[in-house]
Amino acid sequence: MNKLFFELRVLAIATILLVVPATDVLSQTIARSVLILNTYDGGQELFSRTTEDFMRELQRQFSEPIAFYTLNLDARWTEPKREELAAQLLRDHYADRLPDMVFTVGVPPIRFWNKYRDSIAAQAPLIALTQEGVLRPELLRSGDIARITRLSFSAVMDNLLLLRPDTSRVVMVFGSTPLERAVAARARQELEAYSEQLSIEFTNDMTQSELQTRLGGLSEESAVYYGLYVTDADGVNPRDSGLSLTRLASAVPIFGTFDHQLGEGIVGGRLVQLQQISVDAAEAGAAILRGEAVGETWKLFELGTPVYDWRELNRWGIDIDRLPAGSEIRFRPLSLWEQYSAWIILAIAVVVAQGLLIATLLTQRRLRHAAELAQKKLSGKLINAYEDERRSIARELHDDLSHRLARLAIDAGLIGRNPDSDALDQELKNLRQELASTSEAVHDISYRLHPSLVEDLGISTALRTECERVQKYTDASIKVQIGAIPERIPKDAALCAYRVIQEALNNAVRHAEADNIEILLDKEGQTLKLEVLDDGRGFIEAQ
Repeated sequence: MNKLFFELRVLAIATILLVVPATDVLSQTIARSVLILNTYDGGQELFSRTTEDFMRELQRQFSEPIAFYTLNLDARWTEPKREELAAQLLRDHYADRLPDMVFTVGVPPIRFWNKYRDSIAAQAPLIALTQEGVLRPELLRSGDIARITRLSFSAVMDNLLLLRPDTSRVVMVFGSTPLERAVAARARQELEAYSEQLSIEFTNDMTQSELQTRLGGLSEESAVYYGLYVTDADGVNPRDSGLSLTRLASAVPIFGTFDHQLGEGIVGGRLVQLQQISVDAAEAGAAILRGEAVGETWKLFELGTPVYDWRELNRWGIDIDRLPAGSEIRFRPLSLWEQYSAWIILAIAVVVAQGLLIATLLTQRRLRHAAELAQKKLSGKLINAYEDERRSIARELHDDLSHRLARLAIDAGLIGRNPDSDALDQELKNLRQELASTSEAVHDISYRLHPSLVEDLGISTALRTECERVQKYTDASIKVQIGAIPERIPKDAALCAYRVIQEALNNAVRHAEADNIEILLDKEGQTLKLEVLDDGRGFIEAQ
């Protein structure tokens, strides 16, 4: 007894897998736990893929973390003592907290759970995925869900004979476990109607080497049906999978039952849609975990529409015209155009678009360059004409009016030296001051009309000088910030900037009545940046 218990503990530890989402288990409490009872061990592709599809879809449908505790009930275990020890393992595991749901895949888990359910987790809702004829609706308890697959060997045989009507022998590949023998027995019974037309042979009692020899020696009028091959007659598991072993050994086409097998060696036909069933079961499971009602507790899934592997059809020379109407053909190699048509069209469209874009950009560049040259030329002419006019006026004011006013100031000074009376002396004194002020004003006008400082000393010095000049006539605070301005900038740009500042200062002082004026002059890349800020009054829009 102790030896048996130790043996089962080792096997159970090796076959139990605890899967949680990609989160820190130590820092996050698992919201839900699901017990999965599987058939055979995780290496059997048929059962492991079904379980993986269910787990993946359930976690996607349910937003909270889920802990999956998987116990693979090896169908080779037939002793009641082993089953009891497996049940005790689950009792120990769920002693503190019962599972929120139980999911069973295959026949042995259904029988195991029906036997030990009350002693492990009687109230945990069950989602059973099994084949037709194993579970009766009345065995389901409140909250349980059943998803039933219809397995039809006659449908497989009809499909085989439709595609290869000359077939006279069919080898049915099954292993030696009790489950495989039970399924093979069902196949024998269902295929008795074909006994006069076909010679049907089962491989339950063959070793792997005997199976390979038998499959490799089949004649052209033969075919192979792959059912389930877990262990051979000696109890040895195939190195990879039973289907892989069968495909490598067989000299004739292979037919199968499940959608997972398509693409791995079978020709195809009306297959059991295990992936669809797993997704449907996961949707029902997510509803159970959310506390929602499930629409159908008992659901039977018929065989899917015919689907075939183009590679196997081509390999065995099966005429596509023999396929049933509405059949789907997968893995067909695409023609060069079918495979890359979208990329070819996209490449052509890109080339055409780039050509049009380049032509447009070149045209715009040429037009823009011509417009910039014309604008620059026109701006230069306007500025030169404007400055020529101002220079002429400045010369006239400075050389004529200023000199004459200066002489008047001198004459008035001479008259003031020999006054006839105190009143006349005062008048002459006022006249002299007024004439001196007028002369200074004329000088200022001359400077503003043609600021030679811009040409002689640069925009920075001219800007500061203008601000100092304006500051004499106003109580406003004038601040100047000048950045790293090059010593030499284009004459037109410097003169334009100076005129803008001059006009802005005049507007801020005379019209806006600003208290604070700030002037910023800096260089950004190849651009001269100028800002004049004041807190004066703005314009009032007419209503």
